[in-house]
Amino acid sequence: MKPQPAPKWLDEEPLLQKLLHSFVDKLERGVKPVIKVGPKTAPGLYDFQDDVDYLWALVESLDKDYQIITVKMARVKPHQNLYEGAQLVFIPEREELVRQWLNRPALDPYALVWHHELEKLAEAGVNTDALAANMIRLPEMGAEATLRGLVQIGEVLQRPMTLRALSARCFRGDSKVLDRQEALVAELYPELAQNLLPRPLLLAVYLPERVKQIIMVENQDTFVSLSQQPPDQTAIVYSAGFRGSSTRMRDPGNVVFSYLNQSASSRETFERYWFGGEQTLATYFWGDLDYAAMAILKAIRQSFTDARAWQPGYQPMLEQLLSGEGHTTHKGVQPDPTSTGCDFADYSLLPALRRASAYVDQEVVDIERVVAD
Repeated sequence: MKPQPAPKWLDEEPLLQKLLHSFVDKLERGVKPVIKVGPKTAPGLYDFQDDVDYLWALVESLDKDYQIITVKMARVKPHQNLYEGAQLVFIPEREELVRQWLNRPALDPYALVWHHELEKLAEAGVNTDALAANMIRLPEMGAEATLRGLVQIGEVLQRPMTLRALSARCFRGDSKVLDRQEALVAELYPELAQNLLPRPLLLAVYLPERVKQIIMVENQDTFVSLSQQPPDQTAIVYSAGFRGSSTRMRDPGNVVFSYLNQSASSRETFERYWFGGEQTLATYFWGDLDYAAMAILKAIRQSFTDARAWQPGYQPMLEQLLSGEGHTTHKGVQPDPTSTGCDFADYSLLPALRRASAYVDQEVVDIERVVAD
């Protein structure tokens, strides 16, 4: 729908322009957008060389014809003008339209404070180029405090720590502010960036006495159930969704394993395969039957090139999906990964997902029956 065009008389009447600008000024200052008619607020209505009746009719037109304001008349004495003391109440929902009429784009208060503070930092000798191009919005903290935290990084990052620890110490205990901002920290403090420690992946593992294959499991309940009655000579890894799909997952020092059950020999075999890159153990992934899990499998295959979807777990889920017993709740928007590189996933699971437009969660599977088969 096209916006309502400005009245032709607006460009010709300074009083009406002044009133509308005053309303927008109040909105930007966070002040209630109300104007009480008087000689200071509406001087044109008190300049009797003008046609004041015509001007007041235009003000009323903003109410009756354009629904920009609401006019609330005051009681007047016989010798007073009809509009004396009237309240003009702006309708906030019409702000965008009035800005278009006045050719006055909306201001961004956060951005204004951000750039104002940047100017002060630049005057103090701080290189602000990266900050000017990368504004971090923390409305609950405010632009000034956010910039203060970014500057504080230079003091705090004098010794090794993780990005989460750095964030918590510079941003009022909030450890997640700097998530996805590691490149910015490195650009701001190139000499200190070497003190950023990688955040290790924490993976829970069940290990049998002998290991011939590995199954990475997406969901916690299924990991626990499968660990209690695992397939023969199978290590079970709780990959915790996307956390297990990191490209760092096979780098020594970037993974911490928490073992539920182990022997010295099986642990040595497992870790030698995991960190050494030897393709001696068959590796599988089992998660929900949805696009997100297929994306996890695709990512895992970047580190474990022979990883495949675990067919014993996925087959009963596939049969349920094909029978029309899938669901669409609590999944949000999941992009189709197109392909994973695993034949079973690419030629059976993904086509079924596309046809059904529904999903099946892995908790539906009877672990005892799957392992027995």
